[in-house]
Amino acid sequence: MSLKETPRRLEQYTRSLIFEGPAKAQLVAGPILPEERSLFETIDQLWKSFKRVEPDPEFKETLYQQIMQEARRELSRQQLGLQVVKRGKRSPWITSAAVMGAAATLAGAYAYWRWNISKQAA
Repeated sequence: MSLKETPRRLEQYTRSLIFEGPAKAQLVAGPILPEERSLFETIDQLWKSFKRVEPDPEFKETLYQQIMQEARRELSRQQLGLQVVKRGKRSPWITSAAVMGAAATLAGAYAYWRWNISKQAA
């Protein structure tokens, strides 16, 4: 077994530990190499110290209602044959107009600056 497989083995071990418990995780890990032992021990310590957190029942109910409402909307759209109009990229002419406007502003500012300098010289 090579050390190149270590990240994959650590991930498998962690997933098994979280979802299936320590006994199954030990089976997945198989023989642990001496170089890997400290990594596996760290994962075990973290697993023992972390507490699983459940969302509030109120949050779960609200989320469920929102998901169901959106699913009903989507089903209605499909049944009615409506499609949501997605805004595409802006037309290329908008970019061209912006560039032209910027150029005109710069030209105007340059002309004003030149006029102001010639006025002061006179």
